[in-house]
Amino acid sequence: MAGGKSLFHRFALKQKLALVRKTKAVKTLQDELDRAVNVRDQLAEMADGMSVPAGETTIRHLRSASWYGNQVHDQLKTISNRTEFLSEEVASHRRDAARTRHQHTRAVERSEADDRARQIEREERFEASMPPRRRK
Repeated sequence: MAGGKSLFHRFALKQKLALVRKTKAVKTLQDELDRAVNVRDQLAEMADGMSVPAGETTIRHLRSASWYGNQVHDQLKTISNRTEFLSEEVASHRRDAARTRHQHTRAVERSEADDRARQIEREERFEASMPPRRRK
């Protein structure tokens, strides 16, 4: 090869770059999932804490509590769907990253085997080009 690097070595480098990108994507998705789970937990606490106080209340207070309760439940439903989606995405990206890691490992092994074979070939050519030694 012109650059002196084998095809396997270049492929291993390409797989390493892909692995770094995929690991970064998994980390970003995991951070977003963690944030969504925290918001979901806060909304669940808010929804559990919302109740109409015992005693006399006005219609305006009941309507207001109902409207806020509906808003919290809508947001809770939305964030729950988002966490479910993000969980699936994280799992999918982790599988993809594991597959890429395996490909990178195989490419590195092939590159090392190819380098060893080239080195042996060079040594054999060098030995063949040397004149035979005389023995005393």
